[in-house]
Amino acid sequence: MPDTAIAPATPVPVATTTRTEAEAIADFVLGLDLASVPPAVVELAKEHLLDALGIALASSTWDFGRAVLDGVRELGEGTKATAIGSGAKLPPASAALVNGVLAHGLDFDDTHIGAIYHASAHALAACLAAGEAGRATGRELLTAFIAAIEVGCRIAMVGAGEFHERGFHPTAVCGAFACTAGAGRLTGATRQQLVWALGLCGSQAAGILEQNGSWLKRFGPGWAAHSALSALALGRAGFLGPVTVLEGPRGFYVTHLGKAPSGAALPSLELGSTWFALGIALKPYPCCHYIHAFADAALELRDQFSLDEVDHIDCLLKLSLHKGVAEPRDRRIRPRTAYEALFSVPFVVATALLKGRVDLAAFHDEPLDDPALMALTAKTFVLDDPNSDYPLHFPGEVIVHLRDGRILRCRKPASYGSPDRPMARDAVVAKFMANATRAIEPAAAQRLAEAVLAVDAAPSLDGLMALSIAPD
Repeated sequence: MPDTAIAPATPVPVATTTRTEAEAIADFVLGLDLASVPPAVVELAKEHLLDALGIALASSTWDFGRAVLDGVRELGEGTKATAIGSGAKLPPASAALVNGVLAHGLDFDDTHIGAIYHASAHALAACLAAGEAGRATGRELLTAFIAAIEVGCRIAMVGAGEFHERGFHPTAVCGAFACTAGAGRLTGATRQQLVWALGLCGSQAAGILEQNGSWLKRFGPGWAAHSALSALALGRAGFLGPVTVLEGPRGFYVTHLGKAPSGAALPSLELGSTWFALGIALKPYPCCHYIHAFADAALELRDQFSLDEVDHIDCLLKLSLHKGVAEPRDRRIRPRTAYEALFSVPFVVATALLKGRVDLAAFHDEPLDDPALMALTAKTFVLDDPNSDYPLHFPGEVIVHLRDGRILRCRKPASYGSPDRPMARDAVVAKFMANATRAIEPAAAQRLAEAVLAVDAAPSLDGLMALSIAPD
């Protein structure tokens, strides 16, 4: 007997005066005019585009960067899009997969604080691939990128904290819709085609947080970008997708969160008038964003005592976050891999106190088991923070107990790089240079930074992509 609860294969139009969420998103994306976007959003988008590109360049020199490139080459060759760093020519969906993995590969990419969502890595990947294949101008790329980060932040905000609790990586699952939004504009999709594509990508909105020493989390943003271009190809060909993909009874929110939003919780509320993108924070440190305020606090306290005076160190963190960056304790105080280290409050605090810096070298170039570092991580404990306002902010407090009874403490209500304490453009460029020059020459990196910050004036993406390739 057929299941009568399953809709028939032939769609039946239903007259309605209310737009679905996918339709509202499509209208925003296709109607967006860069001239109407607030200047603060435009400048933020340029800086975050630059930031993600620098991280992708750095990642291209890592083993996971080489592995993802080798893997996608098994899926077929192409000429329309470019892999960052290597310069390999690939089909757009494959280039999007590679570049999405690269841009998130070091966990150095931005985060929307309220949504707990990395906004730019996969958006960069999808928009670059679609833009390069479609011979877009820099202005068109920037407009699409803004659409992608705005849509992604809004979709993720509905499940802030809940996606993580259920084992989903919001960047991966919500990123599929964000990438479809941005790339849809660049591929010339009609309103109906974009709505269908958003519906189809809902079935590809995947990404779990079960890592166990693997590279899985790096894969999620790449898959989001790849799935978007796949969904768009089908949608543009007339393959029908569900228009109620987000709010429907078997749609994204019900399947991933157990309930559908309504009213003021809908992602489309004030879309185009209130800009969620302004809540995205840049990362000055290549580690989990929950830990950044602790790095800030430790660096501020560092010159007020000597390490041989330390009895123990307490770090106050909201209890629900402990399992991600404080437990199990033995793995946090003696991380086995760089990825475990960058998700460890004790390791990051000890690194800041011992070295006076928290950078890529501390996680990837230098020994993780340095005896002096391990002695300090063993003295560092993570306790509950009853005053935390997470997820509104990611606060951190470090309390250093000295052997003579003195107690030194520093609390940071919000971390450096967040909207409350933004990085100046010079600092953003300096971060980009440090990352990009792991793959390309300083002169090329400087020219690339200048090109990205003036991307809205570029007649094509050719110059930008040429500068994003490492020399042989």
